[in-house]
Amino acid sequence: MDNDTKGLERLVVFDCDIGSDDAWALALLLRGERLSLPGGKRCKVVAITCVQGNTDVENGTQNALRILNLLERRDVPVFRGCANPIIPRTWQDQSRFHGIDGLKDVGDYPDVSDLQEQLQQEHAVNAMYRLACLNPKQVDFLLCGPLTNFANCINLYGDAFLEKIGGVFIMGGNIYGRGNVMKCAEFNFMMDPEAAHIILERLKEPALILPWEPSVEDSFYLTLDWRLNVLGSVEHPFVKLLTRVERAMMEPRGIKKWLNPDAALAAAYLFPEAMIAEQLEYHATVELAGVHTRGQMVLDHLRGRRVDVIHGKKSNVRIITHLNKEPFRTIMSWTGFLPGADISKLCKQE
Repeated sequence: MDNDTKGLERLVVFDCDIGSDDAWALALLLRGERLSLPGGKRCKVVAITCVQGNTDVENGTQNALRILNLLERRDVPVFRGCANPIIPRTWQDQSRFHGIDGLKDVGDYPDVSDLQEQLQQEHAVNAMYRLACLNPKQVDFLLCGPLTNFANCINLYGDAFLEKIGGVFIMGGNIYGRGNVMKCAEFNFMMDPEAAHIILERLKEPALILPWEPSVEDSFYLTLDWRLNVLGSVEHPFVKLLTRVERAMMEPRGIKKWLNPDAALAAAYLFPEAMIAEQLEYHATVELAGVHTRGQMVLDHLRGRRVDVIHGKKSNVRIITHLNKEPFRTIMSWTGFLPGADISKLCKQE
């Protein structure tokens, strides 16, 4: 493969704590492999790395295999990752929003006993490093769970890892202090604040971050009614399972919005021009010691895009502040096999 062609093929490591939100993102990435994306880019998922988060790492790993079974993808390797955050948590998430097993304990899952060979013995952290070394600058990391695996890879391998990675794309954090698991913290960052801090401090190029708030804007979200009764009408085993899961998760709580920031990040990765209405550069860090704000992402609004002449710090993140709703509806309709869903306009070449 020549360098020009190699530069257009992006290899994706999908790091996740699979509940229904990650499952949709994974399905989108896998379906996206067949597309010729804007700019001639193509992507291929080369690893699914699992981490503690929505559920424990063992359940998350089995959920990854279940999703691969339903999507008939026996070629994608799965790696078990970190079972605990860098520093043990002094609090526990009592919401059980995703149930105990990550899929709201709905049961009747596909049998994955014959897929266990896809579950690799190599630890997820080591797999991240190995893949980056084998494919310098070609591997993009989509991080849709707590950031423990990626941060530990940085701690273990340092610049030998950081100098070989491609892009880093994170669903996590917040920009207006609006939390979804604590008053001021978003779930993925709160599940391992030290990991998020390490990544933001050590990356050599800015990460693209989709924080919590743009996903819940009135101008963006899709309705739960559309999800369950339109997209949910599709007779595909993947859609049928996730419809059971999301109905059990959301209807008893009276939820009216279908919020799926993990899938939104995957859509922004594949179709950035269609999906991203606005993004801004900042220097960001994570609050580690605040009594009420531990885990909150903090943007330096004073410095903005300028280099700090005292500390030498510059922009380390590109923050998605607004997303486009209609392209997302089209993308999720196509991901969920809804008849008539057409994404051809989103794939047109410049």
